[in-house]
Amino acid sequence: MTIGAVLPLKVTGSYGVDDLNRAHILFSSLDRFAEPGLFSEFYVVVPANEVAIVEQAFARWAHLGIKVLSENELVPELANYPKMRGWRKQQVVKLAIANKMQAKYYLTFDADAICLKPISKANLLPEGKALLQYEFRAQHPKWWKSSARILKMNPNVGDPAVGMTVTPAMLSVDLAKKLQQEISRLHGKHWVDFLGQLHIPSSPLNWLPHRFLMLKWTEYSLYYLCARKLGLLEQYHVIVGTEQYPQRLLVHESHPYEQWEPAYSFSQNCPGLFCVVGSKTFLAPAEVWAKVGPFIRADDEISKLLAATQAVQS
Repeated sequence: MTIGAVLPLKVTGSYGVDDLNRAHILFSSLDRFAEPGLFSEFYVVVPANEVAIVEQAFARWAHLGIKVLSENELVPELANYPKMRGWRKQQVVKLAIANKMQAKYYLTFDADAICLKPISKANLLPEGKALLQYEFRAQHPKWWKSSARILKMNPNVGDPAVGMTVTPAMLSVDLAKKLQQEISRLHGKHWVDFLGQLHIPSSPLNWLPHRFLMLKWTEYSLYYLCARKLGLLEQYHVIVGTEQYPQRLLVHESHPYEQWEPAYSFSQNCPGLFCVVGSKTFLAPAEVWAKVGPFIRADDEISKLLAATQAVQS
């Protein structure tokens, strides 16, 4: 069984960060650690006017199965919401890509993710089910309350203290599609239109308190709660960080960055498959690569690429 992957991207990402070149670090780590042929398809979804530049920049990673796709082609409904924040568009993309996937499961990425150790069908899909990692809902309580209101359900399903963590995550194509169908059924319109219309401040509908209380949804809180509502979570997922499945999809040793010792993160003593060096660090890709590159590639090909880019930008 192969898996798919998706990376929503804008050449200049949030906070003016160079996500185009940050993604080279992600791809280099996947090139080093992903089982050959693991990805049946790897969609990089970008604004329509950036397709050509991203295709050219990522041609070196074609063997990972990368296909560059415009947001307009994937989610034509987004054209109706030109003022929607990029962060919101990324969340819609991570759910909508299920409609393109041939694989049964897919990994979601952001440009700041880094693979830490070998990944394969065996460790991502034990027993044919995808890894799912918990985090405490108390970290972001509004996500869960807003998503439960959208899904018209009691949020206290399963263990009400926990929900799934953020990117990188593994999603079931079937469950992502069922979520889309559930939102459309509950609100009588296409799911993207319902979510998009929540984020039009000038709409009188959004002046109503119950609509305002739906604003803090995320793709993962919607996905997880819908899976719980339909009673399907255990059919598609296994929970990590347990005695049976001790590995973790995401670890946070890279925060704070200044104190991070990547040798541990890349070692077998660390249970994490991925870490994130977030955009809010404002670190240049070349600086991040200088820290992680020795654990990923023996040559300096990426070092030269990122150093040249940084010199041009300076």
